[in-house]
Amino acid sequence: MTLVIVTGMPGSGSSTVIKEALNLKEGGQKYRVRNYGDVMYEAALDEGIVRMRDELRKLSVSKQREIQLHACDKIAEWRRRDEHIIIDTHCTIKTPEGYLPGLPEYVLRKLNPDLFVLIEAKPEEIIERRHSDKTRKRDVEDLSDIEEHQFMNRAMSTVYSCLTGAAVKIIKNHNGRLKEAAEEFARLL
Repeated sequence: MTLVIVTGMPGSGSSTVIKEALNLKEGGQKYRVRNYGDVMYEAALDEGIVRMRDELRKLSVSKQREIQLHACDKIAEWRRRDEHIIIDTHCTIKTPEGYLPGLPEYVLRKLNPDLFVLIEAKPEEIIERRHSDKTRKRDVEDLSDIEEHQFMNRAMSTVYSCLTGAAVKIIKNHNGRLKEAAEEFARLL
């Protein structure tokens, strides 16, 4: 079945675009949305090593890899059940040691995605959205940090495409233009 991986840095609106696109989509294939970070968080909670989801990226790289692989196994199991799945995740994770791939080679090999979608917004829009989101505890970043992170996401998306043969689609989600972004994503599905 179909596996679409949607990525975007915190504040890009990737989860919102997914939700809106599925609301617009009538008939055809039904997709189940799974958030990779949520699956990792559940595994880390079970181990008792975090209290909040945002603590995941502060764990050691080796622990993050271990939890990431556990989440990958769960998602691969769902795919074997003949589900059409959208994975909502991050292309890269900014950690104290540097950027980690959100989908390392061993994860990509197991998941074998059909399509990558990268949701982007202007750095100013991302900062504004992060400030207004009281549900998460986000690191404070300036415009140049966000530009660097988006550059890393584009570079990593290219690598993911090379490793899997899956296409990469970039969708712009600018303020006041959510419907356009959602329509573009719905057409892909």
